[in-house]
Amino acid sequence: MAQMKLKSWTFARTTVLGLTVSLGLSACVKDQAIGGPVAEVGFQHLAKIQLNVAEVNVKSNYKGRMQSPNVEHRFITSPERAMFDWALTRLVATGGKAYPAIADFVIEDASVLETKIKKNEGFKAMFTYEPTTRYDANAVATFSINNPVNGASGKVRITAKRSIEVSENATLAEREQVWMTLVENLMADFNTQMDVQIQGYMARWVATPGLQ
Repeated sequence: MAQMKLKSWTFARTTVLGLTVSLGLSACVKDQAIGGPVAEVGFQHLAKIQLNVAEVNVKSNYKGRMQSPNVEHRFITSPERAMFDWALTRLVATGGKAYPAIADFVIEDASVLETKIKKNEGFKAMFTYEPTTRYDANAVATFSINNPVNGASGKVRITAKRSIEVSENATLAEREQVWMTLVENLMADFNTQMDVQIQGYMARWVATPGLQ
């Protein structure tokens, strides 16, 4: 099997614009999370990846710390859940008994780390809102196929990373929207890489060439 070459992905940095009213002067305003239906990262609009395998197993080996600096457990849709949803939505076993190969999708890293950013000092800083928090999200997973009958196998490993910064005066609702955008962008990168790697290194098992 040819040696797999993975692309390196740069971090996307975004700053959330602050409001014009200081949080310190709005103690009477109750901060609330995003109201209405809960937004989720979805993949229903993407084509199914039909595989000539008997079954597709999806699992996670990632163990979150559930404490600072990790914050993914606070997300409405965490990277881990998004990767689960991606695999369960897009990877479809269509081989049946005629194709004894087994596919395994394994999540390795789904962390989001929170880092405090030091605010600039001086007179100007007193009248401007600056980014004070950065979130670094990771989506790492392996996808492998093994045929126990003839010994044929293939494996790819995907690593996607995204970063975003939040202003010091962002409300909880704004912060949750930022988290959703972060995961959406992270999974867009993950999806693109996975499509390319599966077509490039595991095409022999793909029943639907030319993925969209």
